[in-house]
Amino acid sequence: MGKLKCCSDENSIVMEPHVHHEIIPMPGIIPHYNLLKMVAGRELFHTNALNLQHAYYGFRPVHGDGECFYRNFIFSYLEQVLDRQDAHEERRLLAVVKGLARKHARLALTSEFSRTHKAFKNLIKKVKRWKHVSSSRSYRRQTLLEFFSGYDTTNDIFSFLRIVAAVWICSHSEQFEPSIPELSEDLTLRDWCFREVIQRKVYTDHVQITALVTALGVPLRVEYLSQAEGLDLYAGVQEDTPRCGCWPRHRHHEVPRVIHSDHESLKHIRSQGKL
Repeated sequence: MGKLKCCSDENSIVMEPHVHHEIIPMPGIIPHYNLLKMVAGRELFHTNALNLQHAYYGFRPVHGDGECFYRNFIFSYLEQVLDRQDAHEERRLLAVVKGLARKHARLALTSEFSRTHKAFKNLIKKVKRWKHVSSSRSYRRQTLLEFFSGYDTTNDIFSFLRIVAAVWICSHSEQFEPSIPELSEDLTLRDWCFREVIQRKVYTDHVQITALVTALGVPLRVEYLSQAEGLDLYAGVQEDTPRCGCWPRHRHHEVPRVIHSDHESLKHIRSQGKL
C-alpha cells in the first residue's frame, strides 16, 4: 500500500494512501463520496454526474493534506507521460523548467529553488528511465505509485511546483493582481506568494492553479457537479500535450482525486470486469 501519512503530523498513520492504488470506475463517484443526498432532487447535479460518467471512465482518490492539488496534478500528468513511447514531452517539460529557472534567478524568491529544481529534474529523468526498463504498463504505474507513496520523495516535488506557480504569478503581476483582492501596501504580491503559494500545505485556489498549469504548459480542465460546463484553466497550444482533469468538492480547488480518460486504461478496467 505504500506509506500512509496524516496531514497534520507526518509521523502519524491514517488509513489512506497518498495516491489510491486502484482506479475507481466513474459510476462509483456518487457512493464513494457519499453524494447521494446532495444529488437526490437536484436535476442539475444528477445530470452533471451522468455527464462526468460519459466524459471520464474513472478516478483515483488522493490524500487531502494541503498538497492534494499538486499531488493530483503531477501524478495525473506523469501517468500519461509514462504511457508514451517517445520522450518528446519530457524534453518539452525540461526546456520549460529551464526557462522558469532563469525567471527565478531574476526574482530570487527562495533559496529552496535550486534543491527542489534538481529533485524535479531527477524525477523526470526517472520517468524516462522507467519507460525504458520495462514495457509493462502495470509495472510503470506501480513504480510511479510507489514514488508518490510518501513525503520523503515528494516534498521537494510539491515545493518546486509551488515555487513555479509563484514565479509565474510574480512574472505576470498585471494578470494576477486583479484576482487577489487582499493585496495592499502592507501585502505585496511577492509577500502574498510567500504566504499563499510557496508555504507548504497551504490550500490552492484558482490563482495558484492557473499559474502552475500555464507556466508548465499542461492543459487542465476543472469539472463541477454544480454547473453544466467545466472550466479550462489552460487549454494548451499543442494537441499532443497530456491533458489533466480534476473535480473540486470544496471552496478551494483542492482535488482529492485524479480523473482519468484514456481509452487504454478503460479497456484494462473492462477486461477485469470492473465496468
